[in-house]
Amino acid sequence: MLAFLSGVASGCYVYGPAPGDATPGTRVLLELNDRGRVGLGNSIGPTGGVVEGTVQSNSDSAYSLLVRRVEYMNGQSNAWNGERLIVPKEFVGNARERTFSPSRTWLAAGGLVLAAVAFISSRNLLGFGSGSKGSGGGPPNTQ
Repeated sequence: MLAFLSGVASGCYVYGPAPGDATPGTRVLLELNDRGRVGLGNSIGPTGGVVEGTVQSNSDSAYSLLVRRVEYMNGQSNAWNGERLIVPKEFVGNARERTFSPSRTWLAAGGLVLAAVAFISSRNLLGFGSGSKGSGGGPPNTQ
């Protein structure tokens, strides 16, 4: 259930183009270019392709991130625990910023409501529905 709710909560956010001056506390996704994969290979692994983290500081030449996740070229990813990583901007092919999406939030909330209604109605939890189909009471047949 917790995994489901965290998936719904993450559906309320989207990644869009990040401004060059991402402020501290901003969650970003940095897609590394070839130079970045080589230059950061000793820190994140030789096939690291995407670094996701929270901006700690941002200068003209580099991002200082508290890393949450690294995604590799083969599609696998590793969770990190907020370790600090300096990523020179020349190593970044594309930078995206995580932002709140009201429309996705409404869609997620609507989906949850529909799922709850379907569950309740399929289980007859409100007490509505047909009674028993048995013959009911009445005196026993003594003949």
